[in-house]
Amino acid sequence: MLFLLFSISVQAQFTNLKFSTKSPYKTIVSHIGYLNPSSGVYNPEVAAKTLGGDDYTIEQKIGLAIKLKQIYDKHGNLDLDDISNRRNYRNEDGDYIYTIFEDIPEIYLIREDANWVYSPKSVREINTVFRRYYPAALPPKKPKPSKSKPDSIQVTQTDSSGKTVTINKPAPPKHKPIIKVSVPKFDLSNPKATITTFFAFQQDDNYHPEIAAKALESVTVSLEDRIALAMKLKQIYDGMGLWIEIEEIPDDKNFRDTLRHNKEIYVLDKQLPDFYLEKYKDKWMFSESSILLIENKHRQVFPIGTEGLESVGSILRKPLGAYARDEVLGLELWQITSITIMLISAWLIIILVSNLVLWLLSWVPNTKNERQYARGMLRSAMIVIICYYYKLISPSLELSIHELQFLITGLKVYSVFQVVRFFYNLIDLWVAFWLKKANENEDQIQRGFAPFFGMSAKLFIIIIGLVFTVSALGFDITGLLTGLSIGGVAVALAAQDTIRNLFGSIMIFMDRPFIIGDWVKADGVSGSIEQIGLRSTRIRTFENSVVSIPNSRMADFTIDNMGMRIFRRYKTTLRVSYETKPDQLDEFVDRLKELIRNHPHTRKDFYVVNLNNIGLYSYDILFYIFFEAPTWGDELHFRHEIIRSVIKTANELDVEFAIPPAGLDYMLGHETEKKKSKKKQNNKPFGFM
Repeated sequence: MLFLLFSISVQAQFTNLKFSTKSPYKTIVSHIGYLNPSSGVYNPEVAAKTLGGDDYTIEQKIGLAIKLKQIYDKHGNLDLDDISNRRNYRNEDGDYIYTIFEDIPEIYLIREDANWVYSPKSVREINTVFRRYYPAALPPKKPKPSKSKPDSIQVTQTDSSGKTVTINKPAPPKHKPIIKVSVPKFDLSNPKATITTFFAFQQDDNYHPEIAAKALESVTVSLEDRIALAMKLKQIYDGMGLWIEIEEIPDDKNFRDTLRHNKEIYVLDKQLPDFYLEKYKDKWMFSESSILLIENKHRQVFPIGTEGLESVGSILRKPLGAYARDEVLGLELWQITSITIMLISAWLIIILVSNLVLWLLSWVPNTKNERQYARGMLRSAMIVIICYYYKLISPSLELSIHELQFLITGLKVYSVFQVVRFFYNLIDLWVAFWLKKANENEDQIQRGFAPFFGMSAKLFIIIIGLVFTVSALGFDITGLLTGLSIGGVAVALAAQDTIRNLFGSIMIFMDRPFIIGDWVKADGVSGSIEQIGLRSTRIRTFENSVVSIPNSRMADFTIDNMGMRIFRRYKTTLRVSYETKPDQLDEFVDRLKELIRNHPHTRKDFYVVNLNNIGLYSYDILFYIFFEAPTWGDELHFRHEIIRSVIKTANELDVEFAIPPAGLDYMLGHETEKKKSKKKQNNKPFGFM
């Protein structure tokens, strides 16, 4: 917005523009006007003439002139009407010096031979000021020239006495070969040429963002906006520490990406898959969709803004003053002190905050191990947050692209490690609570399954952490995932029975069809559950033997859990003698019903006590009740109580139970024997005599 207002306010000064350096006003108008595409006379070479000094070539001055204009654009407070148009302008000290901005004293104009130009010192400071307004990763630092002594050669000569001696003399100076620096050429014919053009024309020694912006072809974005977007796109790659290997980029003009629908596109880096080149009419340029995403991605990479990063950098440099730029071990002194302060402050914050949180939660009852797991989770979470924050401000350290890449990779790997550690402690805490609850409920199933599931979850978390660590290191994880999948298939095939039993254990744990001590009937086996393991379930039969059934089969069986019965049925027939009178029968039945209602462990909403039949030798009373008995032993005890009460009631009412006559028993038994023998005879084969 500031740049737009600036463009509108100075548009009038660019009408009928002619180059002139006769006053500060004309010099600045010439500098900015010939770099403004909307002026109609865009010519960076003319604008570069406003830069004084002979320290740089014309190509370098063009790049510096463009950078200086971008500094003005970023500053946004340049009012051309306030600039002096006097040829003989002097400042308060009486010098021919004109400072454009008070907060940028490094940049000023001086008068040389009746012409106002940027001073040579200002020209040398442009790169420094530019990085203040557009902080990004610096190019790799060049090694310092060695200060070793010149080589020497051995010379044999004769001394005054005639003896031959060998002495060392300095070697003659070597002539350095003339190295011609290759000047990059504008080329968009293939992916390699386009990327070379984009990055090469945004280097400090060859700064032409207007040329690099041609790689961002768009019909909806103006040239000025494309220049700004080109700078931001490079800042995105620099801020993320992404190093583009130019030599690995294909130079085939008909290149096709077989992994992305076999289209003529090329992705620069897999970490930014949305930014890619696309072929347009025999030219390779950044796609329209990539251009539209630059602003949003730039805000993600620099959430506090480039100005905020520069402010952080200036704050870190300020305490050291003039010593900030001194180099120690390949890094500047302020960079080393800043990294050291970051590490110490992070360590102190983690200790103080974690202990404070645990102190505030000290009223919550927990064990020593649980507090240890909670402390580990807190510290891991805080380290991840701090690593994320340090990653955001890392571009303010002005490290080289390789150093920044190493720092960001280290922060990513350490963050993954702390995430794994967080979930590791979370699983331990979860298992601790699980076991505590299982011990309170005396649930042996959960006691056995809790450590197993904790161990399995930890193994899963470690595998996921290894995959993300490999990805953070910049390796392609496709092969690793393929290897893990193949290895998993091989293990699964080799351990089919074990895996089936394991999943059977999981199903038993989740469905809970029985617990320890339940009386069950499964696959012809009847008994009480004694143990539920990871492989099999053990049943103690009523013969006191132990049957082990694999959990895979146990999960498929139809299980009749007798131990989960809410009520246990008791059914019998009370045979009363014929001598019992009807009134006695009615009173006896009523007393039995009252007996059921008064017993604490019988079902009150349903029972049957009625005269049901007149038998051969007795009146038959159906006695049909249910007990609330959790175990078989309880059922036997309650039966004993009921039967004893029935006998006592019968004695009180003089009700006698019928006894079958001996002859009747003989007759009934004889009839049964006849039927059995007759059935056997009917089963004889045909013709048997």
